[in-house]
Amino acid sequence: MFQIGFLEILIILILGLVIIGPTRLPAVIKMVLKFYKKIENKLSSFKKDIEQDVGTDELKKDVFNELRLEELEKNKDLNND
Repeated sequence: MFQIGFLEILIILILGLVIIGPTRLPAVIKMVLKFYKKIENKLSSFKKDIEQDVGTDELKKDVFNELRLEELEKNKDLNND
């Protein structure tokens, strides 16, 4: 979801050590990761529900089939020339 590099993680950990302290930092990290996972799961299920309601699977199949038919027709025309 987010693309965070090593340098950003290092800066966040150093700031966490300074602000929160080394004794509470592991608990805070664990809490933040649990919260992040909950939000990620909720967003994933929300996206899946929206896709099911809209019927994106059928749309994707239709678009794929149309592109495939166009490709076959183009190849057929090239072979006939």
